[in-house]
Amino acid sequence: MGHAGMGMSQDMMDMMAGMPGWLVSIIILALCAISFLLVVWLNWRRTRQPQPFSTIDLLTLPLVSHAVKSRRFQFLLQLPVVLLFFVVIGAGLYGNQLASRNIAPILTWTIWWAGLIFIILFMGKLWCLICPWNAFAEWVERLSFWRKRTSTLSLGLKWPSGWRNIYIATGLFIGLTWLELGYGITFSPRATAYIGILMVVMAVVCAFVFERKSFCRYACLVGRVSGMYALFSPLELRSRDRDVCKTCRTHDCFAGNGKGYACPTFQYLRTMDENTYCILCTECVKTCPHGNVAVNLRPFGADLARQNGGQADEAYLVIVMVCLTIFHGLTMTPAWVYLTGFLKRAAGAGELGAFSIGMAGILLLPALLYTGAAWCAGRLAGRPGLLLKRAFITYAYPLLPVALFYHLAHNAEHFFMEGQKLIPLLSDPFGWGWNLFGTANLTPSSWLHLSTIWWMQAGLVLVGQAAGVAILVGIARRTFPTRGQALRSQVPVLLLMTACSLLNVWLMAQPMTMRTGM
Repeated sequence: MGHAGMGMSQDMMDMMAGMPGWLVSIIILALCAISFLLVVWLNWRRTRQPQPFSTIDLLTLPLVSHAVKSRRFQFLLQLPVVLLFFVVIGAGLYGNQLASRNIAPILTWTIWWAGLIFIILFMGKLWCLICPWNAFAEWVERLSFWRKRTSTLSLGLKWPSGWRNIYIATGLFIGLTWLELGYGITFSPRATAYIGILMVVMAVVCAFVFERKSFCRYACLVGRVSGMYALFSPLELRSRDRDVCKTCRTHDCFAGNGKGYACPTFQYLRTMDENTYCILCTECVKTCPHGNVAVNLRPFGADLARQNGGQADEAYLVIVMVCLTIFHGLTMTPAWVYLTGFLKRAAGAGELGAFSIGMAGILLLPALLYTGAAWCAGRLAGRPGLLLKRAFITYAYPLLPVALFYHLAHNAEHFFMEGQKLIPLLSDPFGWGWNLFGTANLTPSSWLHLSTIWWMQAGLVLVGQAAGVAILVGIARRTFPTRGQALRSQVPVLLLMTACSLLNVWLMAQPMTMRTGM
């Protein structure tokens, strides 16, 4: 994600060159060809239901199983992340306030915030396992780093029934984006520290007031965004045999026992079939008396390939994710400067007002277009009685890979072109003139050549489109009884999906501002 840098002119920020026109043309042709060929092939296949897939259970490896079953397992993974978190907070509050001289912005926004999406792609909800603000919350609430305690300091109140959805997390995601881009906090070490502290405060307060980890389940914006993206991840935690779960009378995976805590996000292994809300804390591995828990490697996109229902709150978050990934890319291009300049003149607004109007428009316009596409899907299929709400929910999920892989493509440029700025800051994290490791005066080059990054971005966008088309066809064929109805229903959503991918390609062709100051 990026920044707009309130009050910061475009020529003041370093620019990365956009993709050349010839590569853009190749991607556009490939996008159209892949979409057409996949739609034809997948719609004319005989099978309608997802096919079984093979998995590899990592817990069958004795070393892995022994480590995960230890109560020290999570603590030992959390500890180094917590120490890095302390460095970020200390540098942000007390270090040099020039972003180029302080480790907090580069470590937070370029290394972690950009790298997080790659972590989710390959390792699912691993971040939740090592999350520092969750670590603070549980250590303080339990008064223990790893030992199982029978009582905690939490009041244990139930999360309000009207809030048992992820709309709070979606609102916080929008709010953080407004702060991040509108106020340019990626350039501010102190603001970066304040955001980190705010996350800790929210997690700790919720831990003291509500039962289990309600904050993680309902309100954490990072956890909910990563939960949706993790539907594509090749790592899952599941029951090995659901028949074993049927015979279990104690349901220790859900309720906990003397060996471990109850599932913090209210998941029950017998019915859990998606990654969305599991935070990989591995408490169920410790509590299951039957050893019926598996941590599997599986094909990418397995959860989405089986998607056939969905929830309204998740669908809204997916649409917001699509809009905000486009928005982040747009705000880092010269086009955004022209757009906000026009809004300031037309609306008589200031910098922040123009930014807010533009952000609202970018959120609303794609959402309205998607709503129209969902409505058309039912009409074209000859099912006008198909409720708009049902179509809105069902067809949101195929857009998730488009958002995910553009997010990866966008972040790849920042990570590989700007990540090297971390090296000198490792020796002088506070900007106080230290040279701890002899790297403070180095000027390292980018980790990958820009042309290599362009090809990587091209591949990612094409993979996202192909995955989205495959998921769209699968959902349509399971929703409608005939092949013709399913095919017609796909057309408006496919056109919108392709338009999003083409817009993402256009964004990658624009000069892009750096995420943090040089």
